[in-house]
Amino acid sequence: MSPGACLISTNGRVATSQAAKFFNSLLQIWRPPLSNRGLPGPVRFALAVSGGSDSMALAKLCCQLREFREQYPVLQFLRLHAFIVDHKARPDSTEEAKQVRMWLHEQFGSSIVGRPLPPGPNKDDSLRSDILTLKWPHGVIPSELPNFETEARRLRYQALGKACHQANIPSLLLGHHKADKKETSIMRLIEGYRGAGLRGIPTESDIPDCEGIYGAYQSGGRGYTATQNESAKALFSEQGPAEEMLPPMKEYRKPGFEYGGVRTYRPLLTFSKRNLQKTLSEANVPWVEDPTNEDPTVSVRNAIRLLIRNKSLPMALSGPSHWNTYTLETAAENIHQKYQWRNERADDLFQALDIITFDSRAGSLAVRIRSMSLDKSSLSPNINIEQEHIGARFVRLLLQLVSPQDHISLQSLETATKSMLLDIDKKLRGHDRKSSPGAVFTAGGVYCERVSLSNDDSGLKSGESYKSVIVDHTWCLSRQPYHQNLPEPECRVPPAQPLFYNPKAKKQQQIIYPEPPWQLWDGRYWIQVINSTVQPLKICPLTEDRLLRLKARVRAEDCGDTKKSATLRKLLREAAPGLLRFTLPAIVDDEDKVLVLPTLGFELDGLTIEWRIRYRRVIFPDNIKKEAVLALPEKEFECVKPPAISAHHQNIIEDRREAKVQRKVEGIVEKQRIKEKLDKRLKKKEMRTKNQRGSRNKKSSSCY
Repeated sequence: MSPGACLISTNGRVATSQAAKFFNSLLQIWRPPLSNRGLPGPVRFALAVSGGSDSMALAKLCCQLREFREQYPVLQFLRLHAFIVDHKARPDSTEEAKQVRMWLHEQFGSSIVGRPLPPGPNKDDSLRSDILTLKWPHGVIPSELPNFETEARRLRYQALGKACHQANIPSLLLGHHKADKKETSIMRLIEGYRGAGLRGIPTESDIPDCEGIYGAYQSGGRGYTATQNESAKALFSEQGPAEEMLPPMKEYRKPGFEYGGVRTYRPLLTFSKRNLQKTLSEANVPWVEDPTNEDPTVSVRNAIRLLIRNKSLPMALSGPSHWNTYTLETAAENIHQKYQWRNERADDLFQALDIITFDSRAGSLAVRIRSMSLDKSSLSPNINIEQEHIGARFVRLLLQLVSPQDHISLQSLETATKSMLLDIDKKLRGHDRKSSPGAVFTAGGVYCERVSLSNDDSGLKSGESYKSVIVDHTWCLSRQPYHQNLPEPECRVPPAQPLFYNPKAKKQQQIIYPEPPWQLWDGRYWIQVINSTVQPLKICPLTEDRLLRLKARVRAEDCGDTKKSATLRKLLREAAPGLLRFTLPAIVDDEDKVLVLPTLGFELDGLTIEWRIRYRRVIFPDNIKKEAVLALPEKEFECVKPPAISAHHQNIIEDRREAKVQRKVEGIVEKQRIKEKLDKRLKKKEMRTKNQRGSRNKKSSSCY
């Protein structure tokens, strides 16, 4: 045992050095999930096991986590589930997957479908295992694809994400080790990455390649991830899990927020492959080596692996030695630390935000940005550059609350950073206020406008002077209006097939439909619709033409009673005034007629459509007030409008819209008047022709 190894006593014994190191490494990157009431949830880990030495060592070390139950009672709820992916890339891949599952059953008591669980005081202690078979498109031979590695990775993560969601497992552990991190850095260097792109493999992240899959990517969770302080409390808590239930479909609520999803963790990045194989050898645990990993012609990673094994890399890319201490590994570590430090400083600024309101019905945000306070002593000599990097990260955190884009590039936020932070910090400004980029701009799919509040609306705290607050730096953010030349976001909803018919139940419950899938619309809303009609429906933006026809249809259904029309006008005025209403989702039929505005809870009478809608996962500052994540009262909309549009401009738009409707009515009346005039002329002409023929006949008869 090496000196200085971390040892933890377990039931009077001393844990092995590798198990203690693994547990400490896991605690540094993983936080136990908490329920919506702050109670610790069950500790469920999914393991991606391929049968190699790294994944088999991961399974071995995870099974040894039960030795730390006395120190950490939350591990009493530990559940492990291994997923073995059958790529179908080779003829014998299925047999290899079955062999790996058999090894897990023999070594760690893994439960196999069709076989009884191994004996023990608690059957849930066993490592459960399952084989996931990848489904390739029809007629595709995986091994012949030029981008086989990329496609296999995408399908593998999607299969793992769906399996984790079905098994209600929020944490996926991967077996990447120290050599994988080095290979990734070299690959990115070859591909032309610079700066943060060379920081290697992250220790934790959302599961990749699963965007738009409900339950796998930032959605489907009934609990939330603990913060740093809550994690320490949860680890020593003995209370059980608590779950949250979604409201019924027919019960409308303002769109709540999704949370959860599958997070990937890599606790073996500090382990070498040699130590992992030594751990397996000492425990007599078998593993298999993939023969394709030794072929340098299969992928770039294999070629790099061969160069590393033969020590053919340049000195700067090789491991450290007594004459070369600064290598690519140390550079990647330094870049990672700088990247993490900048993100922490940006998060500190984000936590100091004053969010006035966030309305999930339209995805609009009103926020006040206060002064940037950075520790200048910890910055590099070029303070302006560091602040620009931190400011860009801060602006990205802010825009991600509203943006439909999943990833916002920092390079695209130069104008946004200068506009939002120009007058707050002189070091970042670089020029005076007169040359400001402007108070209205778009960035990352977000429409941003700076508004000025009166003294009564500035929200000053007691004892706070105006000198310490930038009163006119209140920003209103909303979804950028859709471009006419780009296709609008759309989700198809086919007619639902009923499961069974119960004639004895109530009329509304006679036909039972299956649970419909959740669909991500415009990157902002998760929508679930039961289409009990016979025609297909679709979810698309509310356009001006669709709104005009909806208003006309509502007026026709009112039959003299303007209550429904007044309700629609009030909802649009409060939640989505001006141009913001044309970013709302709408459920329309095959004739492009609006049936439901789900975020507003507005639907036409007599519909049999059921729906449920939630806003995507967002991260708010810790100091946000509960009242801020609601619709503002009527009087407060006059000073801070979520869509960031002036009252004068809004009145002009309303006047133009009413004038357009009036012109259409006048045009119809004018066409009818012209038609009647032409009909009269035609009748007069016919009568004149008839009279002329009659006079000719009389003259001809008189001649005879």
